Amino acid sequence: MKIRRQKFHRVNTLPYTPHPSLMPVLLDLFTRLREAGLPLGIDQYLLLLRALQGGFGLDRPALKRLCKMLWVKSPEDDRIFEDCFARLAPAPEQPEEVEDKSDKFPESELSTNTAPPVVESTSKPALPLSSELALEIEDEVEVAKSALRIKQEKNFFDSRFILTGEYFPVTQRQMRQSWRYLRRPVRSGPPVELDMEATVARVGREGIFLAPVLIPRRVNRSELLLLIDRDGSMVPFHGLSQRLAETAVRGSRLGRAEVYYFHNCILDYLYSDPYHHNAELLSNLFPRFGRSFSTLIVSDAGAARGGYSPGRVELTRGFLKQLQERSRYIAWVNPMPFSRWDGTTAGEVAKLIPMFELSRRGLQDAINILRGR
Repeated sequence: MKIRRQKFHRVNTLPYTPHPSLMPVLLDLFTRLREAGLPLGIDQYLLLLRALQGGFGLDRPALKRLCKMLWVKSPEDDRIFEDCFARLAPAPEQPEEVEDKSDKFPESELSTNTAPPVVESTSKPALPLSSELALEIEDEVEVAKSALRIKQEKNFFDSRFILTGEYFPVTQRQMRQSWRYLRRPVRSGPPVELDMEATVARVGREGIFLAPVLIPRRVNRSELLLLIDRDGSMVPFHGLSQRLAETAVRGSRLGRAEVYYFHNCILDYLYSDPYHHNAELLSNLFPRFGRSFSTLIVSDAGAARGGYSPGRVELTRGFLKQLQERSRYIAWVNPMPFSRWDGTTAGEVAKLIPMFELSRRGLQDAINILRGR
């Protein structure tokens, strides 16, 4: 019996090849997820490409499920993924596979008793990657590596700098700590604290305990007058001097602290605002303070520009003499380093009054002067 050979219909069984315009979308998604904090590496990106080559993730919903299955590990990762995936541009639709009919026999050559043609299932495991597809994957992986390498190098250079709102060499916290050493404790107010020694002495005298001996609580009665040089060569130090003023008024726990401003030299008046709008005569200001108030002056005294002005020295000498008659202790802090004082007005002023660098150590030394040490 003669057996008639049959030929079957064939379809394209090559693995699914991602559309070229889909690759930038996937790389964009991968980069967004890494920037958002997902711990993804090149291996995870390569795994997605292999899955796409295997025929998975053929449309946008399937691609989303595939990415979540491979990359999402927690509810927080899922929230980040949903946000990043929603911002992606729509992926281009893939062309439908066309049935290959090149080897199909004409109907006349087939017998009526011939079995129906068999179509190979596309659900079978994908064939090994061809050389072209392997090269395509390698190219995409190299692109991803280059992009991530550039990103990491950018982060490395950015990480060399510390982003902070603090001013150095003395921070806001260190300023508050230094101000709290300026204390003049005085017992004042109603008696609310127990005097243990006096109570024991009373019991010894009377032979019976009737009531404790109470004394007023200690209160910090130190008074500070802070004078800040403003504008001119002090412009670069406005932020530093302003923080010094804020910590003295709000976080120092002083009994009283007032801030006034001047420009270069103090004559007969000071300004209550940093913009030099509201002037106040010294003759009206000093009587409001007691004899025990301390004064701290903040100025570069001409050291920033490296100049020497005999007139400025004489005006400063006259003001300091007037101030010493009313203030108990006086100190000066200079935002310029000590090495810049020599040969300038600051060097001469430093001979008239204790002057220190505006650093943590310098501020502590100046406060020790204000404490009488």
